[in-house]
Amino acid sequence: MKNKHLIKTYTLSDGQKVTCRQVADEIQISESAARNRLNRSDDPKKIFAPYLRSNGGQLRRQDRDKLKGTKKNDDRKTYEEYLLKKVLKTI
Repeated sequence: MKNKHLIKTYTLSDGQKVTCRQVADEIQISESAARNRLNRSDDPKKIFAPYLRSNGGQLRRQDRDKLKGTKKNDDRKTYEEYLLKKVLKTI
């Protein structure tokens, strides 16, 4: 007999039962942010309030990486730049 993974459901004040993944998909936030909202309040207006950057919210990791690029993308060099650096070091 296999054990099922327990997916925590949160009951809101209006009787609605939701998971953090449902909240995250509904308002396009991370599951961590959705879980934080569900732990802090059971008011549906607060939980399903739109994500606002002006309220101190941070960009999701995938959106942040698109804007500034990841560290790997910033450090990537072309092969020509690599060869030029090697040649200049040997002079």
